[in-house]
Amino acid sequence: MRNAVAVGLLPPRFVLVLALGLLFPLAPRAARADEVIQLTDKTRIVGQLLHYYDGKVTVKLPNGTKLKLPKAKIWRIRFKLPKPRAALSTPKKTFRRLRKAALRGDVATYVDCHSTYYQMFLNHQIAASSARKFARRLKKEWGQVQLKVLRTSYKKGMATMRVRRSKGGRSQDGELLFVKENKEWKMVLPL
Repeated sequence: MRNAVAVGLLPPRFVLVLALGLLFPLAPRAARADEVIQLTDKTRIVGQLLHYYDGKVTVKLPNGTKLKLPKAKIWRIRFKLPKPRAALSTPKKTFRRLRKAALRGDVATYVDCHSTYYQMFLNHQIAASSARKFARRLKKEWGQVQLKVLRTSYKKGMATMRVRRSKGGRSQDGELLFVKENKEWKMVLPL
């Protein structure tokens, strides 16, 4: 009972830090970069954001436990983005990577070369059929044409690539749009 009275005299911020320290004394470091969540009382929590639903943010702590935080208690969240990859440093490199992935049937790399927004649509298409069928379709569509990059123009974090598509004796010019995400160029699905 004496300990409960002593804890009652401590500031709330210290009690939370003390409780987390007692509950998780030897928490292992997480495998990937974690987000730092700073609460309105300046307490910091390190973990991986899982989701937000019904006014609560669910965070996975380094030891694997899940903590639900009310949105009103969160002051800010700092993310650590991964380093940009050289293979996606220009629209042309991204396009080459995308084409090679399509010809190999490497669905994961093909999806990765697209803008984050469009990755959702591609993953839905893949789930609707199967990864194997999607890979076969990619190989067929990309393997039957010759593609030549004519030029690329840039404007405010976006790039337009002019491409000539040849099949048989016919050729047709078209444009592909790329956006810059985390200093990497990603393709936007043609509509």
